[in-house]
Amino acid sequence: MYKKASQPRWHIGRFFSVSCLLLAAASPALGDRLHFSDGESITGALVSISEGNVQWTSAILGELAIGLNHVSFIESGSHFDLQKTSGELNNCWMFIQRNKQFLHCDQGVMTLSDWKLVVAAGETIIEPQPFLQQKGSLILALEDAAGNTDITKYDINARTELRFLDTRHTLAARYQDESSNGQKTRQSWLGTYQYDQFFTEQWFATGNAAYEENEFRDLENRSTVGMGMGYQFLETAYFDLLGKGTLNYVNENITGGQNRERPAFLWNLDFAWRVNEEGMEVFHRHAALQSFQQGADWELTTTTGFKYPINGVFSSIFQLEYNYDNLPAEEGIDKVDRKWSVGVNYDW
Repeated sequence: MYKKASQPRWHIGRFFSVSCLLLAAASPALGDRLHFSDGESITGALVSISEGNVQWTSAILGELAIGLNHVSFIESGSHFDLQKTSGELNNCWMFIQRNKQFLHCDQGVMTLSDWKLVVAAGETIIEPQPFLQQKGSLILALEDAAGNTDITKYDINARTELRFLDTRHTLAARYQDESSNGQKTRQSWLGTYQYDQFFTEQWFATGNAAYEENEFRDLENRSTVGMGMGYQFLETAYFDLLGKGTLNYVNENITGGQNRERPAFLWNLDFAWRVNEEGMEVFHRHAALQSFQQGADWELTTTTGFKYPINGVFSSIFQLEYNYDNLPAEEGIDKVDRKWSVGVNYDW
């Protein structure tokens, strides 16, 4: 089944009766685990995969070469690049769930039906992350038409994210201005801030604040503050996926002079799929706000789009924004705002 370097071949039944007791009594320094097809397993460390064998290091048995046909599962927190018969996977670690082999790689989380599909594996060289990481984007959409109809539209979106060790700061701002035949038809702006404090690789505490003005929805201003918890499902070179739920205090000043205050629950989801290294990307963000005072008082805001690279840091962007306010500030205001837009995106 497997062989020890420069020693005679051993049969699995010969040494497991003794070595399993030794392995259980010892406190191994190597934390990976390899599961054989006959149900047995050994601890140690995965070194590599090549020529149909798993190269394995055991604290008791030393260096081993184990045929892939005898391997059912591998558990390893170390990061490896895998070459499969169908392509390459990068920066993968391995775990078992519901009696299935899973690989968590830069390309996402996926199952592996058989280790014989892996041609080679080598440890990933991971460079240490810098203390401060920054990324951001600026989206500009313009429309200016003259003649029988004069239309002018501006739509500016800016978003930046700062990551310092276990903390993340996300700031976003948006300004919209539209006029038709000299009459203002839309003017609004929105600013948001989110703070995330990670205490595991996935779980984080979060706080949020937002300020908005939108006179054409009879909203003189609205401020929101909240705090809660979030979970980072994926954060790889290809995928980002996070969800967060926060308890919020919402204060609205309506154009007619009314004031509306209420506690509410806010659910956010952010998803991005970077399709390739050239900058093609599919993204979706949504926020759902539910008041604790009235079941009918809820809102949904979504942004879904596609980025296509033009040159370097510039890309074209196509997106759909859909906003639904089930209880608007005034009865005469439409509940739905829907907008398609095409613009230019600048990333840094």
